[in-house]
This record gives sequence, C-alpha cells and structure tokens, in this order.
Amino acid sequence: MGKLRAKLQKFMIGRYGVDKLSNYLLYGGLIILVLANLFHWSIIGLLGWAAILFGYYRAFSRNRTKRYQENQKFLTFTRQLTRSWNQKRNKFLQRKVYKYYACPNCHKKLRVPRNKGKITITCPHCREKFIKKT
Repeated sequence: MGKLRAKLQKFMIGRYGVDKLSNYLLYGGLIILVLANLFHWSIIGLLGWAAILFGYYRAFSRNRTKRYQENQKFLTFTRQLTRSWNQKRNKFLQRKVYKYYACPNCHKKLRVPRNKGKITITCPHCREKFIKKT
C-alpha cells in the first residue's frame, strides 16, 4: 500500500490537484448521472460524464495558473450568488419588522422600522432627506 501511495504522490507532482470547482464538477456530474439513470435520460447522462471527465482533466492538468484562474472566477461567482441569496433571505425574514426604501437621490437601499407613521428618512450616504409612511 505504501508503494502505491508513493507512486501516486510522484505522479501528482507538478499537477494542479482537486479544488472547489473540480469538486463541484465531480459531485455534480455524479448526481446528474444518478438522476439520468433513474429517469432514463440518456442525453443528460452524457452531460454528467462530461462534467466528471472535465473535473478529472482539471485535477491532472499541469497548467496550474490557468486552473487557478478558473477556480478564482468560480469562487467569485459563487460568492456573489451566496451574498445575493443571503440578502434576499434576510430581507424576506425581516419583512414584518422593517420596510425598505430607495433613496430618491443616490438610489441606495435603506431599511426603516415599520409602523412608525410618517417619518423623515435621512440617507446616510448622500444626506438626502425625504418623507415616507412606514
């Protein structure tokens, strides 16, 4: 077992290895394959195999800078999706406590407490004052 491990480590020297994008491709491809087999979708199964093969291609690639750049773009994209999802989720969860308005001057989103009647809202970004009913 030790010799096999040493050979694998020697083989992986200079190669990129597995990162977040490769993991998503490998696991996503596996999930697609399972679903394709359950529902007898042969064309979709090819997409699963393509994702798995591309994941392995990335892991065994020697072009480390290109794979690193791809992974960084993927991480940036997923970070933006996560941030957007969390903002929408928080806004939905706080809908009974806060009301959201856009500043008429700079269009920034402002959060004000509900059920306070007519109030004067001062934008913290541009100091514009406007009156709204909460």
